[in-house]
Formats: sequence, structure tokens, C-alpha cells
Amino acid sequence: MASPSAILDHPRKGSLLLAVVALLWLLPGFFSLPPIDRDESRFAQSTRQMMQSGDLIDIHFQDVPRYKKPVGIYWLQAAANWVTGGSSDEPSIWRFRLPSLAAALAAILLTAWMGRLLFSPPVGFLAGLVLAAAPLFGIEIRQATTDAVLLALVLAAMVALLRVYLAEMRPAGSSPPGLGNALMFWIAIGAGILVKGPMILFFVGLTALALALLENRGRWLLRLYSLPGALLAALLAAPWFFAIMAKSGGAFVQQSIKHDFFDKILGAQEGHAGLPGYYAATLFLGLWPFALPVGLAMFRLARRRGEPEIRFCIAWLIPAWLILEMIPTKLPHYALPLYSGLALLTAYSISQNLSSISSSMPIWQRSLGYLNLGATIFIGLVIAGIGLWLPRFLGQPIDPLAWPYAFVIAAAMLIGSLMTARGRALQGVVCLLVASQLATLSVYGRLLPNLDVLWPSRIVAEAIRAYATCPAPRLASAGFNEPSLVFMLGTETQMTDPGQAAASLADHAGCRFALVTEEARAAFDAASAKAAVSTEILAQFDAFNYSKGDWQRLTLYAPGP
Repeated sequence: MASPSAILDHPRKGSLLLAVVALLWLLPGFFSLPPIDRDESRFAQSTRQMMQSGDLIDIHFQDVPRYKKPVGIYWLQAAANWVTGGSSDEPSIWRFRLPSLAAALAAILLTAWMGRLLFSPPVGFLAGLVLAAAPLFGIEIRQATTDAVLLALVLAAMVALLRVYLAEMRPAGSSPPGLGNALMFWIAIGAGILVKGPMILFFVGLTALALALLENRGRWLLRLYSLPGALLAALLAAPWFFAIMAKSGGAFVQQSIKHDFFDKILGAQEGHAGLPGYYAATLFLGLWPFALPVGLAMFRLARRRGEPEIRFCIAWLIPAWLILEMIPTKLPHYALPLYSGLALLTAYSISQNLSSISSSMPIWQRSLGYLNLGATIFIGLVIAGIGLWLPRFLGQPIDPLAWPYAFVIAAAMLIGSLMTARGRALQGVVCLLVASQLATLSVYGRLLPNLDVLWPSRIVAEAIRAYATCPAPRLASAGFNEPSLVFMLGTETQMTDPGQAAASLADHAGCRFALVTEEARAAFDAASAKAAVSTEILAQFDAFNYSKGDWQRLTLYAPGP
């Protein structure tokens, strides 16, 4: 039987083992979580309409053009549905999430590849696990959005860039990468532009520029065949961009470049404002519990900045991080392409036993270390207790297994954190991985899918399908306008006012329904009486609209006798 070190040293066996272990973090909740508002449901519904219309160029959510993002993610989601036999009439949200799952596995394996190139196979393996365990990564890969796919494409380009960089820094014992490496780089760039516009250029281009400045030489970048490669990337992305420009009459540029890109740079958009330091603060949760070892090792790693391996990570992380902190519009997932670099430094610091608080450190470094330790333990206790607190807050019964889950998560996290801080990083990381895995299984696998009040669209869809007497019931909603309702009940779902919702019930017994919020009920009842539309209450329930952060009482009406 092969030893663990022999398996990790073998690229294929190590990658297979990492992929299998990573699925323990990726799969809980992947199939059972309902469509998430708002971005996931908008992306999935737009793909659904693309499948229904057969128009692979123009993107719509119902009748509204959706030009904030390019077409790449919609093509991938449509392809995933086609490969798995999905139907646009009865969509399953997990099919639309498959590109994110595939991209997540690719991102983990690419991170391990980079760790193998930079440090060693065990460091690469551990870095892949750290990324898989990161809560921010886990949130994004369970949604049918662009972020996981963008991450995988950024990392594919980063691997190609790293191979060229290391060939320059380690000329002895390594052969320069050839044309295939350059093809991987530019195909990733072109595909990344099709998925999320210029964002891949921001992360990859900034890293290349920083490396050229740090090394005071940039000719090695020519090994990426810059001019023909840039032409290849343009040829991949340009046809669709020209087609949508012609079809939209320039509206795509107005919405995607001006409103979605520059407005975020120049000001806080859609209420997502944040002060500088936002991403540093959210790192404790986004990388939990592994913000601890990299935080404790930060100063020791900084002293090794002359090493090419550390310089590459610094060029990757610092410039992009500083710019993101200065942009007014902030959301945690904007920094996701940097989490792989953090995972690499975390794994390296653990392997070198750099993650400890010692008496030889200056007092200010020890103080920051204890602050890091305290923040990690506090967030861990919050995560451990979320299965006990959240159901109580939402008025739902507590899962009996939530108590043992909370106890083991808290114990493993406390032991792992203290062992890491005391210099026993390899033993500590095992405990931290156990805490992370149990938290993932508890939150995504058991807690969230079973909290019915979080998923009003699922409740409404189930009630309508149980009552409807026709194969394609229609809903008009007044006041509750979340896109998950459209995805679950069909493109013809109306987001309208109380009067139109009442009128929609006329002469359609058993086939038309109206959903009305408590604030809209008086207007709905008045409109029904005025139009002599008979109605009956089919269901009434309270739901927590997490998109708005408030409770709503929803009433589902059917045509009366």
C-alpha cells in the first residue's frame, strides 16, 4: 500500500484524493438549498429564458434586458442543463449550479498545482483543503453565479503566469514553459472576459505588473506570447460583444460598463458601501478558521519577501487588495480570487511552523496575534451556535442534532486554535479541518434547507402545485417581488400591483393565483370588490425576506366560487 507522502507526491493520485476529500465541503446543501435571492435566481432564470427562446446572444430576465454581465455564465448553465437532461419547463436549481461546482473543483486543484510549483506537494494539498473549507468559497460555489467560474479562470491564468515566472527565477533545473502554457493563459483570459468582463484582467494583469516592478525586469512576460495571445483572447470574446452591441443598440455598454463597472468604482452602488479595511475585517469570517495561521505568520512571512515564492504571493495579493479596499462599493466575494493566494500562504506557514505566538516577538506583534486568536475563537463560537440561535430567532424548532454539532465544532475549533497559536500547527490544522467540515455539514446540509421561513418562494410554489387544476398555473404577486418566485413558477409570473393581481384571478378557476403582502391586502381586497372578482384565501404565512432583512406576512389567493 502506498504511503500518504507517496500519494501526495504523485500528481494524479494526489489530485484525485484532493478532489474526493474536497467534495466533503462542496456537496452539503448543493442539491437541497432552494434558489437563493437575488443574484442566483436572476442568473438561473435568465438562462432558463435563453433555453426557452433559443436566443444565445440577448439576455433577459422576463422582459427586462440583463446586460450587467457578459454571456459566458449563461452558456455554461445552459450547457449543464443540456448535458444532464434538464428542462426549462421544470427547472432544477442544482443543474444551474453545476458550472460553479465544476469551477470549484478546478479552483481547488489549480491551487494545489500552484502550491506544488511554489513549495511542495503536501503544501499544495493542504492549500486546496484550506480553500475548500473557506466559508466565502463555500457560499459562492453553492450559487449559480459568476464568481466560482471567474475564480477558476483567474487561477488557470495564474498557474501559467507562475510557471513563466519560476522559469525566470529558477533557470537551473527547470525548462521554460512552451506554447501550451501560453495557450492556457490566453484562453483563460478570453473566457474570463466572456464570464465577467475585465475583472480577470484586474487580478492577473495587476499581478504581472507587480512582479515586473518587484523584479525590475519584465522581458520574461514575453514567454506568454503577448501579442498573438492577446489577439487570441480578443477573438474568443469579440464575436459575442459585437453581436450584442448590434442587437442592443449600445445598451449593453451603457449598462455593463457604465452602470455596473464604473459606477461601482466611483461610488457605492445598491447600498453596498464599506470603509477601507472592510476586506481585512471580513477575512476572519471568509477564511475561518484559517485566517488564524496566516495571520499569526504574517510578520514572519514578510521577512521572507525576498524569496521568489513569497514575492509571487505578495504581488498577487497586496496590490489588488489595496485597490479593492479603496473602491467604495464593497461585497465580500469581490476578493474571492485572492483567497487562493491566502490559502497558499496559510498552508506554507503551517508546514514551516510559522503560526505561533512566542515570547520572543515584540509586544505589539504578540498583541496582534492574540487579537487574531480572539477573533477566530469568537467567530468560531458564533458559527458553532448558529444552529441553536437561528431557528429560535426565526421561530422554528431546533434540530436535536444541533447541540452535539455545536459542542464538537466549538471544542475542535478551540483546541485547534490554541494548538496553532502554541506552535503545534500540524496537529492544530487537523482540529480546524474537523471544525470546518462539521460546520459545513451542519449549516448547509441540515440547518438552512430546513428553515422554511427563509424560503417563501418554495412554500408558495408547493402550495400552488398542490391546488392547481392545470399543468401551467400562473401567479401574480403584489409586494413580494423576489426573482426566486419567477424561477420556481415560470417566466409568466407577474410582479405587479394589487389591482392587476386581483384582475388576474377573473375567470381562471384553479389556474390563476395571487400572492399579496400584508401592506397590499387592503388595496387588493378593494380592487377585487370593485371588479366583482370572487377570491378565497388558499394559504397565509409569515416569512423572513433575507434580501430585505425583514418579516413579511404573505397571503396566497385563489379564485373563489
